[in-house]
Amino acid sequence: MKKISSKIMILLMGIIAISTITSCEKDETSSSDEQNAKFLILTTVKNADGMSGSSYMKLVPDFSGNIDNSNAVQVTFGSGLGIRGKDIFEFPSFGKDGDYNFQKYTYNGTTNLGVPTKLPLPPNSGASNITKINDEKMYVPSYGIGKVLIINPKTMEKTGEIDLSKYAHGDNNPDPANGIIRDDLYYLCLDQVGADYMPYADYHQVDVAVIDPKTDKVIKVISEKSTNLSFPTRPMDYVKGMIFTDEQNDMYIACVGKFGYDPTYPNNGFVCIPSGKTEFDSSKSWDISNTTIEGTAYKPASIFNCRYIGNDRLAAYVGIFELLDMDNPYTTRNTMAVLIDLNAKTIKQIKGIPLTDGHSVCISLYNDLVIIGAYGSDKVGFFSYNPTTDEVIHRVSATGNPTSFHYFK
Repeated sequence: MKKISSKIMILLMGIIAISTITSCEKDETSSSDEQNAKFLILTTVKNADGMSGSSYMKLVPDFSGNIDNSNAVQVTFGSGLGIRGKDIFEFPSFGKDGDYNFQKYTYNGTTNLGVPTKLPLPPNSGASNITKINDEKMYVPSYGIGKVLIINPKTMEKTGEIDLSKYAHGDNNPDPANGIIRDDLYYLCLDQVGADYMPYADYHQVDVAVIDPKTDKVIKVISEKSTNLSFPTRPMDYVKGMIFTDEQNDMYIACVGKFGYDPTYPNNGFVCIPSGKTEFDSSKSWDISNTTIEGTAYKPASIFNCRYIGNDRLAAYVGIFELLDMDNPYTTRNTMAVLIDLNAKTIKQIKGIPLTDGHSVCISLYNDLVIIGAYGSDKVGFFSYNPTTDEVIHRVSATGNPTSFHYFK
């Protein structure tokens, strides 16, 4: 079992999807505003080392102008948040220190979320995303202990677990990351990383466990070995868009590789499990490290986040090796917003969104717009991108790193 180091995980994962939400304090907004707080904003104010700081949650009625951290609720630096419907699930601290409670709040349209229901999880569980099976069952992959916890989202009770240790390479933990339900089967990505949280040098392949939610049994583990890709999806809930299905029900998985830190292994991109199949089709794999980003001289060294927006297109954040400052990797701005076309095999920069650091790679949706968080050198906050017109608007200025956004319809 790997012992999670919070510093290593912040460096390698950019884990700043913040959580530990507590009840919002009453501020000077009107009661009408409090009853119509539909936008959840998460921000992080880093210390100089980039490895620590303070994070803040704020529910606001309007998504425009400047949103600072006044009257916000301070939340944990380095954990995560998952929202399904009106339920807000807060994950434990990812590292070795902190609160190990898994918590649920219920959004009620106001700024006050009330008292959460708590479920203690094993220390260092690394639980950081969820897949809801039904109203009384959800899977919670636990990156740090190599298990899928089975939890009742209504009662917040643990009802079982799936042990994945026998599918690990190099140790007893295959590092379960993000998953998705398709055709009544649960496809769970296994990152298979070593003690340095990088892919093993002798194991550059993509593993996915295929699990039957009716029995909670692993049917098989499938692998894509021909493309030399690895690290399928990051484990946090705010990057759940890294595994998705398109209009034909083909499943695509974004693969990180070595986070763009190793120039000898820049391989990153996509693998595919076609509709109706439970095996990879290597002819549909795409290593994007060989594709020049239109309008630039760069090629992606890693993919940090993405969101499928239809018609074979994704909004994504990719890392640029040439812009990486290894003397200060925690704060270096080497991450570029791009539009990826899976069919045309093209990548182009989304103009108007500044280069950002690894703390701000938020990509979310708001009606027909893509919301992208960025911590630029001259502009900071949330930007909207219209995929029909390519128009980019700086919607919200934020204090600190914009880390997550959610719109309650």
